[in-house]
Amino acid sequence: MMNLRSIVFIAVLSLGLGACEQQVDSASTGRRLYITSGSCYVGSGLTSETPSRTVSAIDLDTGVVDEVLMDYNTVNATDRPQSVLKSDDGNLLVLVENGTSYARRIDLVKMKGDNQFSTYLADSTILSTTNVHVVRNMVRTADGGLLISKSVASEKVSSSKGRVTVGANPFINAPAGGSCGTANNTLISAVIALPSSKYIFAHASANPNNRVVFMNNVNGYTTNADCTSAVSAPATTTFPTAMAYIPSTSTPNTGYLLVSYSSSTAAQDYIYAYDVNETSGTISGATKAYENTSVVRGMSAMTYDSQAGAVYVANGSTALANSIEKFTFDPTTKTLTRSGSVPFSGTSLYTKCISGMTVAN
Repeated sequence: MMNLRSIVFIAVLSLGLGACEQQVDSASTGRRLYITSGSCYVGSGLTSETPSRTVSAIDLDTGVVDEVLMDYNTVNATDRPQSVLKSDDGNLLVLVENGTSYARRIDLVKMKGDNQFSTYLADSTILSTTNVHVVRNMVRTADGGLLISKSVASEKVSSSKGRVTVGANPFINAPAGGSCGTANNTLISAVIALPSSKYIFAHASANPNNRVVFMNNVNGYTTNADCTSAVSAPATTTFPTAMAYIPSTSTPNTGYLLVSYSSSTAAQDYIYAYDVNETSGTISGATKAYENTSVVRGMSAMTYDSQAGAVYVANGSTALANSIEKFTFDPTTKTLTRSGSVPFSGTSLYTKCISGMTVAN
């Protein structure tokens, strides 16, 4: 028979082991969804919320905003954080739009918050100081650089912060003709940098230029022959707002492209999935992956968490109060399944007009 001292010892040991296990679990789930609340694009005709102009972190287990890393209201009245990527173990890269002073830049923001940031890049040529060069989206390229969409063009920045041009022009500059479209130079809403160092851009202009285009040239856009494939929006009055790429785990140099489309027309908000062949430079196999306007409406940002296999979609318009939805993707059927019956992250001050998202630890 155990005495009282033995019982107490075992109880304390059990508590200690439980605490250790909880700490390990917490450490293993230290990854968070980082979001920017800036000037989000939600499609033509829909109204976006007024952004909080913050960079925040959302707990992946609870969906709750557990930390505000940067509040741009404390910097000035016109900065808008547009896109966010992991820089290193302690910092995020945040693309900042400013449509008033045009002092656009990329900041290094501390992952631990406290409004700690420094300027990573403030090049007035790359991040142009005119009203037509609104910066919207930033992705990491295969060579460690950055690709930035700025409405009429996309700029590439090398890993050493140098501008990568095609002649004297931006990396992708006013592509038009053939599969590029007739006037694809007004609103490049999102970009994808593929593992093969090729590129995809989404263009949100009036039909027939509301389309998604494959740029099959690792050196950037030179002629319209570089646009080797394109898919039109599923309706003439709906526009591509965000994209995410899921590489295939079974077939090299292929993958699945997710594109969100938004419209002021009722029942025309969808997420489509496409097959991508990076070798041939083609986008094909259009499949409606998800449609439910009570769940997704006026989508403004999307990201894929390769470690967990989750797709996060932000509703940036006023229609659904700026919630974030979580999905799983089935590559066989090319469809998305909603996780749960309520939004992954409900509305809050910090989820207003989400312009960028990424998962990192």
